[in-house]
Amino acid sequence: MAVVKDARDLLFYDLTVQRRAQQAPYPDLIDLAFYWLKAAQNKKTPSKKFNKGSITAILKEVHLDAANDIMTLLLEMSDRNAPDTTYLDHEVRTSRHIAKGEKEGSGASAHVFISTKQQRDFPNTYLTLIEAIPAVPVQKIQATLNTIIRQACDADPKAFTYQKPGGINKDITYQPHIALGGYPSDRLIEDLEHGKILGMKLVSPTVKEPLGQSPFLKLEEYSVKVRVSKDLPEGQRWGTLLGEARMNKTDYPTARIYVQPEKDGKSFSVDVDAETGNIIGQAYVKTRRVGNIDPPISNASPDDIVPQLQSRAVEILLKERSV
Repeated sequence: MAVVKDARDLLFYDLTVQRRAQQAPYPDLIDLAFYWLKAAQNKKTPSKKFNKGSITAILKEVHLDAANDIMTLLLEMSDRNAPDTTYLDHEVRTSRHIAKGEKEGSGASAHVFISTKQQRDFPNTYLTLIEAIPAVPVQKIQATLNTIIRQACDADPKAFTYQKPGGINKDITYQPHIALGGYPSDRLIEDLEHGKILGMKLVSPTVKEPLGQSPFLKLEEYSVKVRVSKDLPEGQRWGTLLGEARMNKTDYPTARIYVQPEKDGKSFSVDVDAETGNIIGQAYVKTRRVGNIDPPISNASPDDIVPQLQSRAVEILLKERSV
C-alpha cells in the first residue's frame, strides 16, 4: 500500500466502545469524541509515548460533521529513531540531506474517519475508515485515543459513572475504552479457502504474570493448539474456523490462524477476534484505494485535515455504513 501524493488507501474497521465494569452503561461515541476534541484543542495535552518516548503521538485536529454524523480525526506521530530525510536529483547527481533537531522526529499523519451512528444490529459499533500510513499503525492509533480517555478520567474521576442495581444511591466510576477491529479482506478469505491451513491456536491474554521466580520472565498469553484436517472442504473453511472460535470466545477471545496461500510459498498467521471475526492489526484488512486526489497531498504530515481526502472518504463512509 504505497503512499503517494495523489492516492491513499483506506482501511475498513469497526470501532467498538467497550467497558470492563459489567454493570456499567456503554457511553455513546459522541461522549468520547468530546474528550478527543478537547485534547486536540489544548496544546498542553501530553503526547502519547511509545518505545520509552522515542515515538510520540498527538491528536492534531478533530472535526465533527453533524449533518452527516461523521467525525474526522488527524493523528500525528513523531519518530526520533528515524534517519534524517534525503532528497535526490539523479538528473544532476545531487543529494540534499535535512537534519532533525535535537527533539525532533520524523513526522507522519493519518486521517481517521468515523461514523458517529451505530451500525445497524451491532450496538456500540461504528464503521471507521483509517488512512493507511505505515508510520502510523492502527494499534498506536487505538492506544493514543484510549490514553486520552484515561487522562480525562484521571482528571475527572466522575466523568463516567453508574449506579449498581438494588437501590443503593451511590455513583461508581468506570473508564470506557475503544477497540479497532479490521474487516477481513477478500484476499484473506480466498487464501484460507484455497490455500493450505497449517493450524489454528485459540489464545487468551494474561496480565503479564511472572513466570516462576525470575523477574525477567513474564507470561503474556495462554494458547491451545488446534489441528485442522486437510480434508476441511473449500468454501467452508472460514465459516468453520470462525464458528469454532466463537464457541470458545469466553476463554479464548483471539483465534490465530496459520495458512500457506500457495504450495511451497511463504506461510503467515493472522489474529482474529473470536466474537466478531474482525482482524486484529492491519494485515489482510479490507481496503479501498482513493486515487486522483486533487490537489495532491504535498507532504507526509499535513498540519490540518486534508479536505480533498476528507470529502472522498466521507462519500465512501456514507455508502458503506449500515444505520
